[in-house]
Amino acid sequence: MSRFRMTAIALTTVVFLFSSMATALAVHEDVIVEKIPTSDVQVALETVADGFTSPVWAINAPGDNHRIFVVDQVGKITAIKLDPGENDNVPDRLAFLDVGVDGLGLLVPLGAFGPGSFDERGLLGLAFHPDYRKNGLIYTYTSEPASGAADFSTIPDGVDPNHQGALREWHVPNPKRADSVVDTNSSRVLLTIDEPQFNHNGGALNFGPDGMLYLAVGDGGAADDQGAGHAVGGNGQDLSDGNVLGKILRIDAMGSNSANGEYGIPADNPFVGSQGADEIYAYGFRNPFRFSFDTDTGELIAADVGQNDIEEIDMVVSGGNYGWPVKEGTFLFDMNGADAGFTTGSSPGAPPGLIDPVAEYDHDEGISVTGGFTYRGKRVKDLRDSYVFGEWTGRLLHLTKDGPIAELNPVGQDGVGVNITGFGQDRKGELYVLGQPGFTPVGTDGVIMRIVAAKHVREFEAELAGDNEVPPVDSDAGGEASFKANPARTEVRYKLEVEDIESAVQAHIHIGAPGTNGPVVAFLFGPVPGGIDVDEEQTIAQGTLTAGNLVGPLAGMTINDLLVEMQRGNAYVNVHTVANPGGEIRGQIEAD
Repeated sequence: MSRFRMTAIALTTVVFLFSSMATALAVHEDVIVEKIPTSDVQVALETVADGFTSPVWAINAPGDNHRIFVVDQVGKITAIKLDPGENDNVPDRLAFLDVGVDGLGLLVPLGAFGPGSFDERGLLGLAFHPDYRKNGLIYTYTSEPASGAADFSTIPDGVDPNHQGALREWHVPNPKRADSVVDTNSSRVLLTIDEPQFNHNGGALNFGPDGMLYLAVGDGGAADDQGAGHAVGGNGQDLSDGNVLGKILRIDAMGSNSANGEYGIPADNPFVGSQGADEIYAYGFRNPFRFSFDTDTGELIAADVGQNDIEEIDMVVSGGNYGWPVKEGTFLFDMNGADAGFTTGSSPGAPPGLIDPVAEYDHDEGISVTGGFTYRGKRVKDLRDSYVFGEWTGRLLHLTKDGPIAELNPVGQDGVGVNITGFGQDRKGELYVLGQPGFTPVGTDGVIMRIVAAKHVREFEAELAGDNEVPPVDSDAGGEASFKANPARTEVRYKLEVEDIESAVQAHIHIGAPGTNGPVVAFLFGPVPGGIDVDEEQTIAQGTLTAGNLVGPLAGMTINDLLVEMQRGNAYVNVHTVANPGGEIRGQIEAD
């Protein structure tokens, strides 16, 4: 049994979706009421490196404790020293390989709709051989111009593939040296796959604990797993010999018994000698964009990007069928011919033989899942054993063995701040969030941020104004609130100053994110019959809050619980007046 409990999230109506960030339109009729809750785990993000275009993957090399190797979609692999100033013999930043336009020129020109436009092609995967320190071998997965017959193809006669996915092996001459880079003349192509369209390429590579090389491949693109290059009933479900689209493959990179003689077929692959390509490990995927192995348990966890409604997390097993396009998440999917496909009724556990996701969320929560890693580091002890992943629109999420998906809100910043394009893991099990502010593979605004434990903040402040009310209030009044917790975080001293306000009757701390209204959790003053008039700046409330002062959803909880909400940016001060009983001036509480 999986150690993760399945959680279904949300409702969607009519949405525009970047289908794995490409656009589609559909209607979801089923209502799932649960929302993604906020996690109790407090984290922060610290920038490790910037200047990337669209970083999609970052891993360590075996035996290298000091660096992480970042894969940029535009074709570059860069080695980044994680702690500059230490280990002088290790370069802070090293250009390890460039297969893009400025390097070897292996990639198709990026920009599916013209220069500077969105694209899902590029350099998509990197894996270091487990014996890298001895043999210097690495593997990449790239989107390359179609040239000659591919090893695997679903393309009908008279139709050209959009491009070919190429799995390549490379050699690093001196893998123990910190300044050694890839020998650009060492490339060996293991296999190629014709891709019908530009999108749904998957492309993640990982060596499993069994020493075999795993490759995730999307369904070939377009929408609904239909069209030229798609089998009747969808590539995801097609197990004919030449169809590896919509699958996770497993090969022996050092073997030679494949049809082309460039790699090996593990004898225990589930479809060896029977239906399906010998290379297939699991099937029924739409676009498994990033998968990883838990370094403690060996479990293979994949994030499969949905079509119009459902994003899912799958625990992948040998021979498993994960449903696409019969299902999207735990919902039945109607391919709908020439019209947009859509989900119908929820069907957990049915039809028989299809494996449901361990977690899913709907498109009122996001539009494209980005797979990550199970956290095995030491910096954030409360995150141990959680699978950390993301929503492309900038939501950092995690999944525990005991509960649903929850959102990690980084302390000290307004969300993640970028679209999440990938994740990274270093040798110590620490995790990294990769992203860029746009959605096209251009520019140099891509960043790598390390997930760390949030420092406990003790001082906070809020600037109050009518414009901050929801909806805004036309008021000349203003104010400032300050808060300071004692070291034990058992009480909070506060001061509230206001000016130019008439008939202020009461003031509270509320729980609520910016732009939303929420319940009262503590009184700062009032109610005062008739209210207080203030012209010049004046302190109208000060005192100390303890656990006994908490009301509403925080009643019976601790002051630390209030401080956690403040630190998340999930609390605000509201001053109510006779003229504006719902609130005349308001300010979000922020760390000082």
